[in-house]
Amino acid sequence: MKSNSKSSSAPHFFKLVGVFLTGMLLAGCSEFQLGAELAKQSRRTAAGGIYKVGTPYKIAGDWYYPKENTQYDKKGIASWYGPNFQGRRTANGEIFDMNLLTAAHPTLPMPVMAEVTNLENGRSLVVRINDRGPFKKNREIDMSKRAAELLGFQKKGTAYVRVRYLRKAPLYDDRGNLISGSEPDSYFLEKPSTPSDAQYVTAAPKTGVTAVDLSGNSTPRPQALMEKNYYVQVGVFSRRETAQALAAKMQGLGGVDIEPVFSGGMDLFRVRLGPAASRFDAKEIADKVLMRGHQDSYIIEE
Repeated sequence: MKSNSKSSSAPHFFKLVGVFLTGMLLAGCSEFQLGAELAKQSRRTAAGGIYKVGTPYKIAGDWYYPKENTQYDKKGIASWYGPNFQGRRTANGEIFDMNLLTAAHPTLPMPVMAEVTNLENGRSLVVRINDRGPFKKNREIDMSKRAAELLGFQKKGTAYVRVRYLRKAPLYDDRGNLISGSEPDSYFLEKPSTPSDAQYVTAAPKTGVTAVDLSGNSTPRPQALMEKNYYVQVGVFSRRETAQALAAKMQGLGGVDIEPVFSGGMDLFRVRLGPAASRFDAKEIADKVLMRGHQDSYIIEE
């Protein structure tokens, strides 16, 4: 049997990612709309799932003992599964999508977020565990096809990894609305449009922008003198504290701004990295953000 699939004799259930999408990098109006659609897709696949620990069970002569363990941190062999299980229900009632960042684990509760690090190449990302498996000895976790690709072992089939518990994952009702968790993964803002009376202006004076540091203090910062600025937007939140927590996790990837915005009648806080001098540089930043498990980031141009 191939290492990248589950035993057909084992009752393998699956799932797909909730709040987090396939990590496509978006720019412009069409890219923004695609990002919003991916967010909806991930929530649809997670809709109707339940939080589940489960009772001890026996597969192929081996007993497994599910339990809550917030200190879970183990190393072992990772495999992956994909096309044969696409669209099926996972062990906690979600829908498996091999193109989202999800995974199956024999004993951890579902759904939870976990950090998986490929110890063979140093790559690391965050996945949503919402399924049971793998059911082979010495196997630690079964990744979705997309997660295996990003960790660099999809073609090889297996890798030696570290799995670390992070937190419970959000739950969504049958319509994809958030029913548990402190806050949605992010809000989507309407893309600013050019006023009709300014459509033919070839250039406008560059004004300063206000950067908000992690303490909440605002300091004017002169805008870079360049034709265009490129940013990687990581998330938009209703609470400053949530935005600050995410910004702290993004330290080391470039300049981090928390920008207050008003949209849809709400005061929101946008977290973005940059500016980058070119779209190529911004894409490199976005790739690093994706490897940290933030799949709904996208590139914006100003």
